[in-house]
Amino acid sequence: MREHSSPIPVPSRPSVRRARSASTQRPSPAELDAITGNRDRVVDLIRLTSLIVVIAGHSLMLTVSVHDGRVTLGNTLSDVPILQPMTWLLQILPLFFFAGAAASTYGWRPDSSPGQWLLCRAQRLFRPVAWYLATVLTAYAVCTSIGASAVADVVAHLGVQLLWFLGAYVLVLAAVPALQRLSSRRAVLVATAVAWTVTAGVDVTRLAVGASGLGYVNFLSVWIIPAMLGVAYAKRLFTRFEAAVLGLVALIIDILLVSLGPYEMSLVTVPGQHLSNMSPPSLLLAGHTVVLCAFAIVLRTPLARVVAHTRVWWWVVLGNRGAMTLYLWHLPVLGAIIGVAHLCGFTRDPQSALFWPTVLVTTMLLLAAMVPVTGVLSVLENRRLPWWDEPVARATTTCRDVAVLVLLAVVAVSTLLVARGGIVEEWGWLASGICAAAGARAVAAVSRSTTLDRSHHVH
Repeated sequence: MREHSSPIPVPSRPSVRRARSASTQRPSPAELDAITGNRDRVVDLIRLTSLIVVIAGHSLMLTVSVHDGRVTLGNTLSDVPILQPMTWLLQILPLFFFAGAAASTYGWRPDSSPGQWLLCRAQRLFRPVAWYLATVLTAYAVCTSIGASAVADVVAHLGVQLLWFLGAYVLVLAAVPALQRLSSRRAVLVATAVAWTVTAGVDVTRLAVGASGLGYVNFLSVWIIPAMLGVAYAKRLFTRFEAAVLGLVALIIDILLVSLGPYEMSLVTVPGQHLSNMSPPSLLLAGHTVVLCAFAIVLRTPLARVVAHTRVWWWVVLGNRGAMTLYLWHLPVLGAIIGVAHLCGFTRDPQSALFWPTVLVTTMLLLAAMVPVTGVLSVLENRRLPWWDEPVARATTTCRDVAVLVLLAVVAVSTLLVARGGIVEEWGWLASGICAAAGARAVAAVSRSTTLDRSHHVH
């Protein structure tokens, strides 16, 4: 089994520090290539690529119209429906779950307590979120105090909308210790089929009786599928041929679901959809996760060749060290770029003659701007917080461990609900999530002698 850890540690040996540039304080590509050993670099490449494509997709989809002083946000896929099939190529966020589970499998140790293990991951995941959420709450308070209610409403909702991903990801990570029992191709296929069937049952019920709240079950039943396939990837349970067959079968089923079933083409939410494929996730998205992960397994060798290049690996390492920062802050940066462009006469109104040139240029500017933004703000992501980041013991009593696990599950569910309704409407869940996180940290066992190896943190 290949070594894997995340985030990727930057060397601290005196000889390496002296070799670094005084301006960057980062290892050179050659140094980084030497110290990362036989790490599975494909996992880190997949994780970073999935985030970059998602960020670009958010920019390409967003339309902004200003009429009579009112700002209206829209979706390119709604205005130009012919582009919706493109989401089958651009909706690759499931690969982040795939990569996260693979990295967790490489770093899992059987003597770890699941709750303690999950808290160790949550420490790093929520560290940048704490800074981001503090900024959102401050921005909301300032906008409210100066009477900018329209801006305050956007901040209250759009500012936390993307946190749904974190809630779903923590729920899936909570299941990773149990997923380590998957030790054969058959076991993975059976488990995947069970999750797919549960998702189908939920969708049928939603359509039959309109039980929309039941859709939240799919946040676990769908997103656990790429995690299971990530475990299979790390354990090498599928050959390339077997993975290719699995991917093709899943793709055919997805095509049939759209052609003959109730599902719409777009794999991201579009206004007016009678059944969203994304929020909550649907059976179509469940199949799509299988397609993506299966072909990721197929492409393992060529991807390994790509990331074997020293300069490529250097960028992958730096990107992964700020992965959560990259994800959290791209919408505020996009908003700033769109605002400046609007002042310069370049709007994202779909009726504008310069709409597509504006969208493409601002998307490229966003990707370029996120390099320095992530470089600056990722310092907060990698700086440990007092108390919250105290070392977590590898094992503890069953009662204490279950308590930690339950509290972190509450944090995950609270995050999903806050992302859905905003910080004002769902302030109770926001408070509950913060209290549950603090409770998990307080209940968890702390030990200076037998601690979880922090080199195995997972974004």
